[in-house]
Amino acid sequence: MASDFSRLMKQDFSDLEAAAKSWRTLSTTTDSLTDRHRRQVTGPLHQSWKGDDADAALFYLEDVESRIGVVETEAMAIASVLETTKFWMEQARTKLRSAVRRAEQDHFRVDDDGWVSDPTTDDLPRQDPDAQAIIADRSGLLGEYRAAIDEALADAHKASNDGAKALGELNGDILTDPFSHDAAAESAQDAKNAMNAIGVQPPQIPDDDPKAAAKWWDALSPEERQTYTTLYPKEIGATDGLPTDVRDDANRTAVAQELNALREGNYAENFPGESTETVNRRLNNLTVLNDRLEESDSAPKGKELYLLGYDSKDDGRAIIAMGNPDTAAHTGILVPGTNTNMESVPGQVARIGTLQSAAEARSDGESVAMVTWLGYDAPEASATDFNSVGGTGRAEDAAPDLRQFVAGTRAAHDGSPSHTTVLGHSYGSTVVGAAAAGGAGLGADDVVVVGSPGMTVDEAADLQMDPEHVWIGGAEDDPVINHLSDYTLGRDPMLGGFGGNNFAVDTHGHSGYWDEGSDSLDNQGRIIAGKAPDEVPKEGGDLPPEGYIVPGL
Repeated sequence: MASDFSRLMKQDFSDLEAAAKSWRTLSTTTDSLTDRHRRQVTGPLHQSWKGDDADAALFYLEDVESRIGVVETEAMAIASVLETTKFWMEQARTKLRSAVRRAEQDHFRVDDDGWVSDPTTDDLPRQDPDAQAIIADRSGLLGEYRAAIDEALADAHKASNDGAKALGELNGDILTDPFSHDAAAESAQDAKNAMNAIGVQPPQIPDDDPKAAAKWWDALSPEERQTYTTLYPKEIGATDGLPTDVRDDANRTAVAQELNALREGNYAENFPGESTETVNRRLNNLTVLNDRLEESDSAPKGKELYLLGYDSKDDGRAIIAMGNPDTAAHTGILVPGTNTNMESVPGQVARIGTLQSAAEARSDGESVAMVTWLGYDAPEASATDFNSVGGTGRAEDAAPDLRQFVAGTRAAHDGSPSHTTVLGHSYGSTVVGAAAAGGAGLGADDVVVVGSPGMTVDEAADLQMDPEHVWIGGAEDDPVINHLSDYTLGRDPMLGGFGGNNFAVDTHGHSGYWDEGSDSLDNQGRIIAGKAPDEVPKEGGDLPPEGYIVPGL
């Protein structure tokens, strides 16, 4: 039987390479199947089939879709294990062959079992001082070559054992139970365990710099991109600067895996330290989010939804685009305000759809993408907690993330830069103001605020952009403007002393700014499309004297 030494010296890894390639192909094929199933099967059914029978059928079909995703994850993990094992085995073989070559160049003999001997000292007189010096030197080299060969063989054994252990983490029977609905969560954990066993670390993404993240992604091979998206979906999905379709694919995988973990019910393992109440809240948040995404799975081009970020914890967070910001000529980013949470996602998606249609009507045929950015903890209107809604704290906390998201849309955009408008409603306008006033600014071409209680600043000039591109709209009977603006959140932007431009609003109340057929909606659509809206004069609003204190506060 050939020794480990002789096997490694002659080892051909082409079979391992072919196996890894086949598993990778299976993974990428199932990824495509998942997308096709979502857009061509479950998506259209969501639109056209309602009732108990539809719910039962869709539950089954969505389970099929989830299982296809499990195959994608497990197959990619197997491919990565085989590729990593092959890499380290090849390194060990290279190290072994190098040690043998150097030993033979120094006239040592290496036999078929890897044993190194020195025939050059066999005939030297052992009592001769010169011979003793030569023997001593050669003995040192002999030990080094033996150690080098042993080290190479040990490396090969470790690579083989690690690979076997990693493959053992991937359960071949994961899909055998037809009544199990936690396979996606299990496959995610399997993949994580396998990567740990093989010594593969999560990708080192420069996630605090969208431009650097975009360059990092561009430098990856197609295989590396597939691996990271499949095996590290949460990390990829959360990174600003990466392509929209990549983030959407990764985030949907992450949502499916987390939903499976929540439905499995093993809270202590999957969500350690959390109460049943908080875990159930996560489940409700993700169910609302996932249901709304699935409703648009068969949407026509330009109306499809992309999930660019989410968090199921507490009130929940979600960043959703309608249309692809990477290719759109015009991109609008709407920041919602007080009392917005995951339950609000369907309404927020409807709102950006309305804005997108209004902008498309004014864009001369150029494409428009809209984003709802609930990427922060929006305050709750509460009589017992005025600080959350009446203070700038949550806006200041959200500002860096909003700045980074806008920078990410710039970094990920294809071709000429998109005309980007950031819109804020209610407390969302306070977030927009804080983001624009802080750091290096917001980087938007235009800013629009409606129903604003204040933007954290006294003047539009403080927003680090041309005040001529700051647009303010307010309904005459908006209670937030009439009763809360000009107090703790900054100067009332509607007033003349603030600067910027007021556009015409003909709607009523605090939430009517997107009423179909209204001038308010049309004017916002014009701004998003890079066109001038109908303006109205600003009135009054000199800055208050220094030291002015609002009565009762």
